Amino acid sequence: MARSSKRRNLLISRGWVQATALVFLLGFFVLGLLAYRTYAAQPHIPARVVDPAGRILFTGEDVLTGQELFLRNGLMEYGSVFGHGAYLGPDFTADYLRRGRLPRRISLRRRGLGGGARAHRRRFSSKPL
Repeated sequence: MARSSKRRNLLISRGWVQATALVFLLGFFVLGLLAYRTYAAQPHIPARVVDPAGRILFTGEDVLTGQELFLRNGLMEYGSVFGHGAYLGPDFTADYLRRGRLPRRISLRRRGLGGGARAHRRRFSSKPL
């Protein structure tokens, strides 16, 4: 008894499969090439920037220091050119408000006015008539 080898025909032609594979490979090649060029190329940082009167506004060292500060604080995730980075990054505004509140609290406690929200409510609550 001989087995008949019947192959199922493709629903689409081989030309479509080959064209799709070619576009896929070419697309990822271009994507990889652009990614390489983006990371390999460095932007020009001027040695110094001067105003029309000739006074130095900032130097290249200032730019590099600012970049280090930007990266050290994780600000790349805080905002972006396209405006969606604030959804991804930490909320530095809330952190600033929390940190800014601490010195004020210490100052109030030293003057005897601290004690938190409960003491504040007790001290300034209105009495029923």
